[in-house]
Amino acid sequence: MYRWTLLKLRSSAVYLHHFVGDDWSRDLHDHPKRFISIGLCGSYCEETPAGQRMYRAPWIRTFPATHIHRIFLVDGQPCWTIVIVLRATRPWGFWHAGRWIHWREYVGSEAAERMKTCD
Repeated sequence: MYRWTLLKLRSSAVYLHHFVGDDWSRDLHDHPKRFISIGLCGSYCEETPAGQRMYRAPWIRTFPATHIHRIFLVDGQPCWTIVIVLRATRPWGFWHAGRWIHWREYVGSEAAERMKTCD
């Protein structure tokens, strides 16, 4: 994914995202901030603990920081979104083997290496 900052405020920001591949880990993750996703072009699949669902632009979706998911592309086709993030409310991390792991502990770990989607 490529990300450009369009607007940066004190505790929030607006980004342009260009998804060109799947999330780097097959483990689900959450976020430190509530965010709003606006689908501009393309589609992606979102995997959550409840299953998978495909989203095609246009869309407007909002998520709490605790939303657990991972994103992967449909047929490898890119997707463009605008993402608005609000103030940080918590640390973020990955869910592996039924437990939450802070991202600093997860990234570079043996679990992360096993769950990578690419090299």
